[in-house]
Amino acid sequence: MQWMKPITSGIVIAGLALGATAAVAQEDNEYRFAMVSHIGSNDPNMKWLTMAMEEFEEKHPNVTLDYVSPNQYSVQDLIRLLDQTIASRPDGIVVPIVDRDPLEGPIRRAIDQGIPVVAFNIPDNRPRDERIPYMTYVGGDEYMTGYELGQHAIEQAKAGEVPMPEHVVCALHIPEHVGLQQRCRGIEEAVAEVGATTEYLFTGADPSTFRSNLQAYLSSNPDSNYILNMSDVTAPWSWQVANELDMSPDVDNEGMTLLAVDTGPIGLSGIKNGHLLAATDQGFYLQGYIPFEWLYWYNEFGYEPQSDIITGPVVVDKANFSKFDPLSREVFGSGSEDDSAW
Repeated sequence: MQWMKPITSGIVIAGLALGATAAVAQEDNEYRFAMVSHIGSNDPNMKWLTMAMEEFEEKHPNVTLDYVSPNQYSVQDLIRLLDQTIASRPDGIVVPIVDRDPLEGPIRRAIDQGIPVVAFNIPDNRPRDERIPYMTYVGGDEYMTGYELGQHAIEQAKAGEVPMPEHVVCALHIPEHVGLQQRCRGIEEAVAEVGATTEYLFTGADPSTFRSNLQAYLSSNPDSNYILNMSDVTAPWSWQVANELDMSPDVDNEGMTLLAVDTGPIGLSGIKNGHLLAATDQGFYLQGYIPFEWLYWYNEFGYEPQSDIITGPVVVDKANFSKFDPLSREVFGSGSEDDSAW
C-alpha cells in the first residue's frame, strides 16, 4: 500500500483503503473520515498514526480513512487543506488545534454543516463552554508533559543522578505552536519550585539554524544546565552544541542535562546510551485510533463522548526503557534505536 503520495504545492494527501480481512459485523452504512494533520510524512510519529489507522480499517471495513497533511509545518497550509476537506463533505474530521484563532472559523463552519469534529494531539484549552464545540479531544496534556519532565529532573537531582535545575532552556522550534508553549509553561512552573528559571528560546526547525541559535544562547548564558527539546529529533542537535561548548551534556551529576518529548528511535537511543535523561510518550497510537472510533460510534449508533480522553504523558527513562523498546521495535522495525543521530 502506498501510504503518502505528493500532490501540488508540496502538500501530501493519503487515503487508507485496505482490503478488509477482519471478522467484524457487516454494516450497510459506508463512512469516510478524514484526519487533517500538522504531522507530515517526515515526522517519526507518522508511523504510530499509520499503524493505528491501518488497524482501524481492518476492524471497520465499511470505513475509509483519509490522511491529509502538509509536508512541512504550516498553519496556512493546514487551514487550506481543512477547507478542501470540509468541501468534500466527509462523515467526520479529526484535526489538531495547533493555533486556535485561525482554525476556529473553518472548524465551526464544518460543525455548522453537520460534520462531526474530534480534536486530537492539541486541544482548545479554553473552558468547555467557550472552546470550539468539537465532540471531544483525544491526546496528551501538553502542560503536564513539561511539568512531569521538570518534576522528574528534580527527583533525579535529589537522588544525586543529575544536577539540580538552575536555568532551563525550552527550545521552541515552532514558536506559534500552542502545544509547545504549554510544554514550556509546564516545565517553567515545575522547576520554579526549586528556584530555577526558564527561558523560551525560539530556535527554528532547520538543523543548522537550531544549532546556531542554541549555540549563541548558551555561549551568552553559560549558567544554563537543562534543555527541554520539543521533539526527540532535536535532542541530538542540543547534545552536539552543548558537547562542542564543553558543557558535559551526558547524564551524570555535572554539566548540562537533556530532556525531550516523544519516544521515537532517536529518543530511545539517547536514553539507552546515557545522552538523554528522559523523554515523554504521549500515546500517539491511541491518538490515531480513538478519534476515528468515536466518529464511527457517533455515526453508526448516535453515541457522543462525555469527556476528553488524555493519552499522556508517560515519562520514559532507563528505569522503564525495556517496557517501551519492544513496542517501538514493533512500530519502527528492528533498527528502532537510532544511534547514528548522536
